[in-house]
Amino acid sequence: MTAHATTRLAFTTFSADDTVAVGEMLAAALRPGDILLLEGDLGAGKTHLVRGLARGLHLDESQVCSPTFVLMNIYRAIGSPTLLHLDAYRLSGGEDLDAIGYDAATAKPPPPIVAIEWPSRLGERLATFDQSRTLTLHLTHAGEELRHLTIDLPAAVRARPALAPLLARAGEQSAVTCPITGRPVAADSPTWPFASEQARLADLHRWLSGGYTVSRELSEDDEQEA
Repeated sequence: MTAHATTRLAFTTFSADDTVAVGEMLAAALRPGDILLLEGDLGAGKTHLVRGLARGLHLDESQVCSPTFVLMNIYRAIGSPTLLHLDAYRLSGGEDLDAIGYDAATAKPPPPIVAIEWPSRLGERLATFDQSRTLTLHLTHAGEELRHLTIDLPAAVRARPALAPLLARAGEQSAVTCPITGRPVAADSPTWPFASEQARLADLHRWLSGGYTVSRELSEDDEQEA
């Protein structure tokens, strides 16, 4: 497979609504046939991001929910691109993908925009996707409501004019302050948003020891995301 150059954007989102807003900004630059690989632990914000995609594509975001049990949700609206939302956690390769009707759902033009949670479960099938139109998004917990989000963009997607607002936000957040050491951390740092692995472990210790507390009760959205 031919390698494709990518650009990595890095963000901090400060609430679930902020994660939705980033998804909405990204949606403005998406086109039918694009594929988004969504990586992140439970509760990292993947469903909120897809809700933002739906909003940006002028679909009914209130219908967006995690497809953990049904495996695949399809959202449509007249005049808008179709969004296919897939949870691959219980799949084991391309054969299972075929069995749930993925090929049929993506075969008719125009193809949907596809968002796949737990993409690593698809194994070698990932190599069959058009890499020039495949974006990889990784979400991680970075604090109480903070999420760290990276987006790896193929060059062809990076060049789309509609991506400008998202690029501007990434530029504004190109360096952040480590919550443990107070030192600036570049967006491409492997330990972002922490200054070092030691700082990341210190933050984890705060969580495990009760140093962080949740300032609000869990909402229905939180339970759905988990």
